[in-house]
Amino acid sequence: MKVKESNSKNQKRLGAFTLIEMIGVLAVIAILAAVLIPKVFEAINNSRINNASMSCDTVKTSIADHYTKAGTLNVDASGATPVVLTLPYDHFDNVLLREQFLDKPFAVKIGDGTTNTLVRAKDISTYTLGLAVDAGDSTGFALAGGATNTSVGSVVIEAIISGVTEPDAKALNDRIDGISLGVPLSSPAPGDVNGRVKYALPVVNGVTTVYVYLTHR
Repeated sequence: MKVKESNSKNQKRLGAFTLIEMIGVLAVIAILAAVLIPKVFEAINNSRINNASMSCDTVKTSIADHYTKAGTLNVDASGATPVVLTLPYDHFDNVLLREQFLDKPFAVKIGDGTTNTLVRAKDISTYTLGLAVDAGDSTGFALAGGATNTSVGSVVIEAIISGVTEPDAKALNDRIDGISLGVPLSSPAPGDVNGRVKYALPVVNGVTTVYVYLTHR
């Protein structure tokens, strides 16, 4: 009986963790957490940027379908008779919804998510080739770089994303335009004015408004 009790106590001691073993396990967990947690946040952020880029591409494809049907941009062709839109026309995505070329309103996972994030059709008939481009909504887009307007015609359609942090704005630019048409973080005014994506710097209250070119005619 005493032998059995002694063996039982030895088995219990052998099955327990020592302090050194526990410290070793905790150290391994801490190292894994330090390595993996930044990767998780990076993956989440990449997903948000991908979502914004894909949302813009989805609207762009819908606009192409709209143009094929209507033969022009600044109309609502959802009814029997196309209705000419008064420009600037905010929430052009609603036109695409009514025409059943878009499944849901334009929305992205970056920015402040307010109603200031929208798709706008804008009159560019007064813009001229080579016009200096600013980082706001009062000029065209320097699609090939060079900070001068190359979007001339009648109408431009752009996605406007409000309340975007500078890192997110740069990441979206790099995803859509490539690094060569972007600016480094913390660049001086006016900010990024080249390519399909433009935004003003320095940021105000930590955020800026991003304008994404979709199409023009």
